[in-house]
Amino acid sequence: MFNHLYQKAPLGIIAIGFTIGTLVGIVYSFPWISIFFLFFLSLCIIFISKKNVDLLFIILIAFSLGWHLSSVKQSKLNLMDQFADSIHLQKIDYAGYVHSLKDTEKGWRANVLLTHLKSETSELNRNDISIFVYGKKSTKVTIGDSISGSGTFKQFRGKRNPGDFNFRSFFMRKHIIGKVFSDKKFPPSIMPNNSTTLSSILERIRHSIKTIFNTYTDSETGGMLTALILGEKSYVDEDLRESFAKTGVIHVLAVSGLHVGYVLLVLSLLTSILRIPWGWDRVVIILGLFFFCLLTGMKPSVIRASLMAGLFLISPVVNRSSNNWNIIGTSAIILLIYNPHSLLDLGFLLSFSAVISIIYFYQYFELHLPDAINPSKKENQIIKFALGLFLVSIAAQMGTLPITAYTFGQAPLISSIANVFIVPLIGLLVALGFAIIGFAWLPFFPDWLGESAWALQWIIKKIAQIFASFPLATIQLSSIGFIDILLYIFITSTFLFMIHTTHKKLAIWALFISLNLLVWPQALKQTNITDIVFLDVGQGDGALIRFPDGKTMLIDAGYRSRREDMGERVVLPVLNHFGIEKINWLVMSHPHSDHIGGIESILKTVKVDTVLDTYIDYHSWTYQQLIKLFKEKNITRLTPSPGEIKTFSPGIYALFYSPDSIYANAQSNVNNASIVFNLMIGEKSLLFTGDLEMEGDHILSQFGSYLKSDILKVAHHGSITSSTPQFLKEVQPKYAIVSVGEGNKFRHPSATVMDRLTDFNIQIKRTDLLGAVWFKTNGIDMWEYKWK
Repeated sequence: MFNHLYQKAPLGIIAIGFTIGTLVGIVYSFPWISIFFLFFLSLCIIFISKKNVDLLFIILIAFSLGWHLSSVKQSKLNLMDQFADSIHLQKIDYAGYVHSLKDTEKGWRANVLLTHLKSETSELNRNDISIFVYGKKSTKVTIGDSISGSGTFKQFRGKRNPGDFNFRSFFMRKHIIGKVFSDKKFPPSIMPNNSTTLSSILERIRHSIKTIFNTYTDSETGGMLTALILGEKSYVDEDLRESFAKTGVIHVLAVSGLHVGYVLLVLSLLTSILRIPWGWDRVVIILGLFFFCLLTGMKPSVIRASLMAGLFLISPVVNRSSNNWNIIGTSAIILLIYNPHSLLDLGFLLSFSAVISIIYFYQYFELHLPDAINPSKKENQIIKFALGLFLVSIAAQMGTLPITAYTFGQAPLISSIANVFIVPLIGLLVALGFAIIGFAWLPFFPDWLGESAWALQWIIKKIAQIFASFPLATIQLSSIGFIDILLYIFITSTFLFMIHTTHKKLAIWALFISLNLLVWPQALKQTNITDIVFLDVGQGDGALIRFPDGKTMLIDAGYRSRREDMGERVVLPVLNHFGIEKINWLVMSHPHSDHIGGIESILKTVKVDTVLDTYIDYHSWTYQQLIKLFKEKNITRLTPSPGEIKTFSPGIYALFYSPDSIYANAQSNVNNASIVFNLMIGEKSLLFTGDLEMEGDHILSQFGSYLKSDILKVAHHGSITSSTPQFLKEVQPKYAIVSVGEGNKFRHPSATVMDRLTDFNIQIKRTDLLGAVWFKTNGIDMWEYKWK
C-alpha cells in the first residue's frame, strides 16, 4: 500500500519524511548525528530488507536532510538565544538599518537589522540579526534609514505562566533577539537613506495602497481591506476581530489561498490582454505571485498558495501532469528548506492542514455522503454552492480544529455555518479592494467602489456579530494534551466510518476506543491533588489555588497600569488554561494596586462568589471601583478576623492570623494590615503574608509554632522591611516564594533578605527568575511541578 501511494504521489511521501525529520531536528538539534543516522540505517536496510529498498532509502534521505537542515538552523538560534541572555538588561550601543516600522501609542517601533552591537561584556558583527528599537514621535524615521544609538537591552519574555505565549521563541525564530528602549536624553541617530532599495519600494507601494483605501473608504473598511490585501491585521477594528474570533472565521483576515486566487485571476487577465505567448505568460504570472508574496511580508500561507499555483501553472509547460499531493509536498519541502522553523509557524500549520483536509475530506464526502446532503448530486446551483461551501468549511475545520484548540484554548462550534455566509462576501470584498486599487486613477468610479465596499463590510460585520451572539458559538477549552488529540482523531474517525457504506464495523471500533479514551483518563486521574500556582505578575502578587473538588481561590491579581493589566494579560489566560470559569474565593491581601489592580478585569470576565477583604476603608480609585463592582455583581464580601478558621474543601481550611479591625484601622502603613493566613491542606501548609512588614512580623510571632509552614509566600516582595529572623525561625519553611518583577525600580528583593533565607536553609523560588512557580500536594506529600 505504501509503495502504491509513493507511485501515485512520490513528492507527497517524500515531504512527510522531510517534515518529520525537520521536527526531529528542531527538538534534537545534532547536525552531524543525522548524517551518521542516515548511513547506519541505510546499511541496515540494504542487509536486512530486499523489498522497497529504494523507497525506504529515499524517505530516509528526506528524513535525514530535514533533520540536518533544521538542526543547523536550531543550533544557530540556540547561540543567538545564549547571546541575548548574556546581554540581558545591559547597556548596549547598536547600529543598523530600519527593515520595518510600526506605530506605537507614544511613537514608533523599528525592526533594525543590525550591522554592529556592542555591550558591556561582548560584541557582535553580523547582518542576519535584528532588534526592536522604540522611539518617540518627535524622531522621524523611515524604512531603509540607517540608525544608531544606545539603550538598555531587554530579551523577550518566554513562557512565564501556564497558558502563556512564548514571545521569546516566536521572535527568535524571526532572528529578532530583543528590544531596546532609547535613552531619553540621547535619542537614536537617524541618517536618511536616499537610495532605492527593495524594502523601500515595497513600503512605498504598501503606503500607497493604504492611502487609496483611506481616501475612498472609511477607517473600518480601510482597515479591513488593508488586512485582506496586505495582511496587516493591526488596522482591523477590535470589535470586528473579536466577533470573527468568536464565530470561528478569523482565518478570513489572513492573506491566503482566496487572495492569491484573485491575484492569479487579475494576472491571467493582464497576460491575456497583453497577448503574452503561452508559456511566457505563466512565467509572468509566477513573477507576479512572487511580488505579491513580498508585498504581504512573505507569510507562509501566501507562499504556500503561490507555490501551489505556480507549480500547477508550470506543470504543462514542462510536460508534467499536476497532482495535488505532489504539489502540496513540493510546496512544503521548498518552504522548509528555506526556513525549517516555518514548521512551528501557526500560519504554516493552519494553511497546510486546511488545504490537505479540504482536498482529502471533501472528496471523501462526495463519495460517501447520502444523496440528500451530497452537493455533487444536487442540480440546483444555489443549493449546490451553499452545501459545497458548508462541506469545504467542515473539511477545513476537521484539520485545523486541533491546532486552533491547542493554540487559543477555544473551539468555535458555529464556524461551519458562519463560513457559508461570510466567506463569499469576503471574496467579493477582496475583489472590490483590488478594483479600488486598479481604478484609483479614474474619477468617480473608485468612490462608487468605496461605497460598495463600505456596505459590504457593514453586512459582514453584522453577520459576524449575529453569529457571535449565539449561545455556545465558541466553547472555552482547558489545556489540550495528547489524550485529547487522540480522542478527537477517533471521534472524527467514527463519523467518517459511519458514512462509509462498507466501514460500519470500523466505526464501532473507533467509537469503542473513543469511549475508553473518555473514561479511563478520568478514572485513573488522581482526585486528591491540590494545585498551587504562584503567578508571575511582575512587580506584584498573585496566586491561584485549585482544590481537589474543582473549587478555586485567587489571592491577589497583580497590578494594572496605563500600559499593562496583569489581570487581563496573566490571570485570565491562566484561568482559561485550567478551564476555570468561576472563582469561589477571591482574597485581596490589602488594597495596594500592585495586589488588586488586575482584579477588575477578572470581575468583568469570570464569576466570583466571595471576596475576603481587610477592614481598611482605602480611598484609592482602584479600591473604590472594586467595592462598587462587588455591590453591582452581588458578590459576598467578608472580613476575616484573627483566630477565625474557614473551611474551603474537605480537609482543607485556612487559619487567619491578622488583621483585626482595631489594628488595621490604627495602621498608617497599609502593608501591616495585610490579610495573613495559613492554608492547611492535610498535613501540608502554606503561609500567605501579603506585604507584611517587620512590625507585623512582631505581632504574628505571638502565634509561635502555629506559623510553621512548608511554603512561605515572602512578604513585600522580599523587601528589607520584612521577613525578620525571628519570624523565619517560627515559620521554618522548606520553600520561600518571592513574587517580584524583573529589574523593578524598588530593587526588590533585598540581598540581605535573600541571604537570610539561605542562612535558614530555605529554598528560594523567585518569579522574576523562574516565572510562575507551581506546587502540587495530596495532603501528605508536596512537590514542585515543572510545567515548562
